[in-house]
Amino acid sequence: MRSEPRLKIRYIACLFALCGLILLLGCGKKLAQYQQASVHNNRIVIPLDEVKDGKAHFYTFTHGGRQINFFVRTDAKGKVSSFFDACYTCYRQKKGYRQEGTDLVCQECGMRFGLAEETWDPKGGCDPILLKSTIENNSLLVDISVIEKGGKLFR
Repeated sequence: MRSEPRLKIRYIACLFALCGLILLLGCGKKLAQYQQASVHNNRIVIPLDEVKDGKAHFYTFTHGGRQINFFVRTDAKGKVSSFFDACYTCYRQKKGYRQEGTDLVCQECGMRFGLAEETWDPKGGCDPILLKSTIENNSLLVDISVIEKGGKLFR
């Protein structure tokens, strides 16, 4: 009878250890960290010197109480472009993408896209959705009216 409480304690300790391991492994994937986008004269303004490092830079813009997420990346040739943090296949799950090494990875289906690639070939519809932007005065600019249209992807 005295061993029964010890057995329960061991069982509980193993359960806590298992939960801790699950949390540790599940949190190993780094999720995107969104930075609030700066707005000036009805345009989102992102200085190029902040995004020309070959990495994905994640931003959010709030419209009508909803966050519209997007990212900016520079390809191997130095072209800076912007995309909604969504694709037409997986957007309903609202998971977006994350960066893993030199790849952008869909957090729903695991599809990978090389950040340095000049263009992304459609891979089963999971390619990031282009967000129309322009470059002026060493800044990437996105018209508010353009990003608001993408709000339907984040409802």
